[in-house]
Amino acid sequence: MMIKLRGSASIRKEAMQIPKELVKKWCLANEQTMMLKFGTSTIPIKTQASRILMSNEIIISNIALQKLKVPAECAFQLKKVKNTLIIGPYIGLLVDRKKGNIPLQDLIHYSQQYGPIGGAILAFSPENVDTNNKTITGFMFKPLARSWKHGQFRYPSSIFNKSSAKKPLIDHFNQVLGKNVFNDYRCDKWMMYKLLSQKAALREFLPKTALFEQTRDVMQMLKHCPVLYLKPINGSGGQHILKLAAASNKFIVTYKEARKGYVNKHFAKPQQLVHFLNKQAPRKKYLLQERIKLISSKGRLIDFRMIVVKDEIGKWRDMGLLSKYGQKNHIVSNITAGGFAEEGNRTLRKVLQLGNKEIRSIRNKMQSCALEIARQLEASGFHLGNLGIDFAIDTNKKLWIIEVNHNDPNHTIALDAGEHKMFARTIKANLLYAKKLAGFARSSRLATKRR
Repeated sequence: MMIKLRGSASIRKEAMQIPKELVKKWCLANEQTMMLKFGTSTIPIKTQASRILMSNEIIISNIALQKLKVPAECAFQLKKVKNTLIIGPYIGLLVDRKKGNIPLQDLIHYSQQYGPIGGAILAFSPENVDTNNKTITGFMFKPLARSWKHGQFRYPSSIFNKSSAKKPLIDHFNQVLGKNVFNDYRCDKWMMYKLLSQKAALREFLPKTALFEQTRDVMQMLKHCPVLYLKPINGSGGQHILKLAAASNKFIVTYKEARKGYVNKHFAKPQQLVHFLNKQAPRKKYLLQERIKLISSKGRLIDFRMIVVKDEIGKWRDMGLLSKYGQKNHIVSNITAGGFAEEGNRTLRKVLQLGNKEIRSIRNKMQSCALEIARQLEASGFHLGNLGIDFAIDTNKKLWIIEVNHNDPNHTIALDAGEHKMFARTIKANLLYAKKLAGFARSSRLATKRR
């Protein structure tokens, strides 16, 4: 039940008035000293029973509200845990700045889901955290005005990390909040490959991969894989990916130039090739990965994105499958490089001409693999609840793991595909999991629609 929280200057500074129904439910005595908690902040409070308040009304002294920095315009829940009354949920969205500002416009999808979440939602960036005083300068969502209010606030109870925050800050929050930060880690592609390859159930789905450190790494991989891709270990969006092929005693590199588009460059000697590769990305590390012959349609390579998130009871849910068509005649399938998105089952039916039984079989295999990935990452000590896993199907219909998008997977790909309900379910699940971590789990499970 949501409560209306009102401040008052007419009651004692250390008091709160509670309707008689809640006083009876929680077995409270009049003038009983309790602790009042909001986020990670706690103050002592005296409870006063009220016969005139409605069952969903609470009055707290203005001074107490100011100490805890509770935004009274929000709709809250109140729960009793031993000798503490907790106001919540209080959720933090940790995001990176864009052009010096917190991208509030990008968070509109989260504010639109406020109804079933309630409580306080704070948006902030890593730069605006005062770890010494445990305060945050950020923006609190105002549900009545549908806007964000700038100010200084106390720490929330849980944090959904969508940022590139450094490990010391995340460790600090985990220590203070009790490990209630999810998606609290960053792995580069090489680290992710090593983590996943430890699991026998996942190894068969991983392309052959090696770290490019010296000339012999390239030559060794080319012995087993005549066509390779070179991918920056920290890259995203299909940027700076090169295709390398060995044929007829020469090496051919396909890469993208800013003005010319994709071009081919030929080399006769390995040393010339490696010199060129090093020149393309100085001080960057690359992976060498075998080329998977992706299925395609009209010259567009296709791969798939499965969205898996935790729900309000902390259980992993398959939110849906999407396909990504790359730009025509490009070496990558990223839609940011000029492609487009589509609902995944539709693509399987149309491109591979599969029936419902075969589609279910592939979907079940993808789902099983995605959940195994999540379990493996959690077994490695990471706290996660929001993933976008890229799969490929080759021309022999074999399934491959392409990438695990774990830091801040862009679920707007669902909007690109016209899957607005899938997107809304995903955002809602993200917030409900944050609400659970904040101590206010829903009693009923989030309904997710399987296609």
